[in-house]
Amino acid sequence: MQPKVVSVASINIDEVYRVPHVVQPGETVSSTGLQRSAGGKGANASVAAARAGAQVYVAGKIGSDGLWVRDVIASAGADVSLVAVLADTPTGRAVIQVDPRGENAIFLFPGANHRLTADDVRQALAQCGPGDWLLLTNETTGVAEAIGHARRCGMQVLWNPTPMPADLVSSGLPLDLPDVLVLNEGELLALARQ
Repeated sequence: MQPKVVSVASINIDEVYRVPHVVQPGETVSSTGLQRSAGGKGANASVAAARAGAQVYVAGKIGSDGLWVRDVIASAGADVSLVAVLADTPTGRAVIQVDPRGENAIFLFPGANHRLTADDVRQALAQCGPGDWLLLTNETTGVAEAIGHARRCGMQVLWNPTPMPADLVSSGLPLDLPDVLVLNEGELLALARQ
């Protein structure tokens, strides 16, 4: 039987602004372009895994403004039955500046991503066991609970701890439990200095 992939997913609306250079403090620049797309590291990983043929189940929360993002994830073949729609909270946003060299700067508005609870995590992982995978990032709440529950169930854990706390080592997050830790160059260097 094929292992399940459960993504406790950050689901965002990405707003990508093309800028001549990343904006500095106190500076105002004009953007030369805007692109809006489905995003969130968790949603993107879910889509990639589903397109690769995995049996993917996505758990997350969005606002009613993000229904189209849920549809994009579903169209890739992922099960989105555990994506809850909140009436009182907007979908998370990522505001991304990209310069002509491709360098970027991102800030997140968590929105509904920060409304995930320990109960949501337990429900998402209820039918999982040894050999199944948990995918998650730090863009949601419930990270430590999800990793701990997954390990107790014998699941393998792939974790991207972005956005990374200033001191991940002493943050209380279970850095020792994931099977795979995904970091970019800057995060790896920051972690190595801790």
